[in-house]
Amino acid sequence: MDKVSIILPAYNCEAYLKHTLVSVKNQNYKNWELLLVDDASTDKTPEIADRFAAQDERIKVTHLAENVGVGAARNIAIAQAKGRYIAFIDGDDLWAKEKLSRQIVFMRKHNAALSHTASAYLSADGDILPRGQANTAERVTIKDYMNNSQILTSTVMIDRQKIKDIHFPEDRELCEDARLWMNYLRQGEPFYGLNQVLMAYRVRPNQLSRRKDKMAWAAFKRFMSEESLSPLERISCFMHYAVNTTQKWRRKSTLDMQYIKENFNIR
Repeated sequence: MDKVSIILPAYNCEAYLKHTLVSVKNQNYKNWELLLVDDASTDKTPEIADRFAAQDERIKVTHLAENVGVGAARNIAIAQAKGRYIAFIDGDDLWAKEKLSRQIVFMRKHNAALSHTASAYLSADGDILPRGQANTAERVTIKDYMNNSQILTSTVMIDRQKIKDIHFPEDRELCEDARLWMNYLRQGEPFYGLNQVLMAYRVRPNQLSRRKDKMAWAAFKRFMSEESLSPLERISCFMHYAVNTTQKWRRKSTLDMQYIKENFNIR
């Protein structure tokens, strides 16, 4: 059974971190290590992380003296990773109990270097939202990704035997994860999508209204600088991205709520 190294950057997420860590501990795939990097949090995030680490030797915590940003924090954890597979989760998201096991089987079936899964949306209070669902195609190219931003970082898994260089941009600009994914796609390495909801993405209060304009501008700049596509293709992709992103949040969920209740530690 190959080891999975789980990368978790944490900054001031005391309200959600316990919920996230329990979803990791509940995995039915047991050969994992969790590399949690506390990015100089000023709340109780460090204490919560240390308490879980004291209870489970698979959890390893690094405390940073200065805040370095999510990209750099992930890179610090990746440098410590010992597993064949790298998986990512943020400090407020949740995994289904079968997330790791199902994704590894899926990757082996497709001989995939990169994979992601479908996801649902979670309220700040920990309830699955009735609207909003991110589905995925089975094989995603750079054009597919630009048309429909369907790769959420907390669903991603990478096979290190196939992808040697895993390094996030550290410049603190938005979408540092998307820039890394696009770099792989640009090199002709597709993402394989498991279209099953195995992750719940938490929507915090005012999160969308506060960030959507900045996210849209960052996406526009990223799209317009994509030299692998013609200018017309870049504009077309951005228009599709804008429409699909809006629809994703409005889409009525098709979730199997019995599966959700049995496989997610929903509060």
